[in-house]
Amino acid sequence: MQFKTADNTILNVEKNGQGPVLILVPGANGTGDIFRGVVAILAAKFTVITYDRRGYGASVLTNPLPAEAADYDNRYRLLTDANDVLELAKEFSPDAPSYLFGTSSGSIVAEQAFTLAPDQFARIAIHESPIMTVTAENRADFANQVALVDKALKGNFGLIQSLFADMHVAPLDAQMMGMDPNVAPDPAKLQPMLYWLKYEVLQYTGQTIDWQIFADNREKVVLLNGTDSIGFLPQAITHAIGETIGVPVQAIPGAHLGYAQKPIEFATTLIAVLTK
Repeated sequence: MQFKTADNTILNVEKNGQGPVLILVPGANGTGDIFRGVVAILAAKFTVITYDRRGYGASVLTNPLPAEAADYDNRYRLLTDANDVLELAKEFSPDAPSYLFGTSSGSIVAEQAFTLAPDQFARIAIHESPIMTVTAENRADFANQVALVDKALKGNFGLIQSLFADMHVAPLDAQMMGMDPNVAPDPAKLQPMLYWLKYEVLQYTGQTIDWQIFADNREKVVLLNGTDSIGFLPQAITHAIGETIGVPVQAIPGAHLGYAQKPIEFATTLIAVLTK
């Protein structure tokens, strides 16, 4: 179905199942079909909302992005993405708080949405968040990422692999992302990633989240790390978030793309942590 936001952006949305509303926010691929494997399981307990984030898939931007949206410290896209989540929550669950799950850069969207309206959510599950402002060490790593992304956008696609290598991506994830270090990058396949590189990877991971709001609502917060992505940088970041807000990190099957790699096990665990 199509859902028109307040600024007339058209989001491509799918609704499955019955029960309390659970919104799934995708990461860098930007499209809701990445969750297809888990939706069938989750739909037994939840009304599952998946969607293509603005700028991705079948969603349609009716207004052009402002030029400053490409600035690495610009908040335009993150805030509009977060507001889309809030609008979806109001549309599909007007009378009760929604459940919210975000993975990778989608977890940053979920984090921002939660800080804007924590009362609108019954629980929020954050899966391997790559936000780079939690610790001083993360912020130093972010400065290196700025330089890598700048060079990649100028045509040095090989540096995209360096970006993922610096994050210690698990081999299974690297293959699924098309970032196998043993295979030369295919510029044609990397083209869809350019939007993410230009408008998202820095603009999202470099933003500051108000973690005090999470600490004040810690009973609603679930932090998740994959069992198969040990050593991946977002795992360390998720632990740092947990220490900051006083919430333990729980294990969930699979690696960074566990919802696609082990959908049954991933969905079963997600149901358990959201409903306990």
